[in-house]
Amino acid sequence: MSTTRKPLGVLAATVHILDLVERVPLVLHVGAEVTDPAIAEQITNPKCWLNQPTSDAPPSKTTRRPKVA
Repeated sequence: MSTTRKPLGVLAATVHILDLVERVPLVLHVGAEVTDPAIAEQITNPKCWLNQPTSDAPPSKTTRRPKVA
């Protein structure tokens, strides 16, 4: 019995991410349907998505710390 996940989004750009289970780099190409929430979470640039994945969680914000000379 195979389980098919509903796509969370479709990529508009090629992205490089890290497989969190196997700890190896992955390259996902334009047009790829992302079905894994853990992978979609790593793709934070909205320009990489044809249709932005929806999530119940609020978007996370990354803040940069100023460089200390």
